[in-house]
Amino acid sequence: MIKKYVLDSYAVLCYLQNEPGADIVFQLLEEATNNEAKLLMTWVNAGEVYYRVWREYGKLQAEKVFNLLLAWPLELLVADEELTLQAAVIKAENRLSYADAFAIAATTMNDAEIVTGDPEIQLASSKLGFKLIWLPPKNEKA
Repeated sequence: MIKKYVLDSYAVLCYLQNEPGADIVFQLLEEATNNEAKLLMTWVNAGEVYYRVWREYGKLQAEKVFNLLLAWPLELLVADEELTLQAAVIKAENRLSYADAFAIAATTMNDAEIVTGDPEIQLASSKLGFKLIWLPPKNEKA
């Protein structure tokens, strides 16, 4: 059975900015390209990447990054009723962003591992029991 991984915005930005943990994301992209793994991301989290890049680097760079993301071997998940309600339950019961709740919901609904360095997601992982691939924070070495 092929392994599934959910990328949150942290993982994508980590890779794009070549921060500690970028090599892990690169390896997963390679595995997905070779059909050895399946990468998933919600449109909500893709939108989070877009607005964060826009804020930091401007609209043109955000559009370039978004087009790059669309070219990746990545399945973008629509926030349908099931995913949205699952994310809402996760948000209601945990202290984290709504976008993080979507990434977690996608992880649990797809029997996947989430790829992140977000401490709020790590805390939710220990509480909710979903699998996690931890990317070291910017000030930590991989």
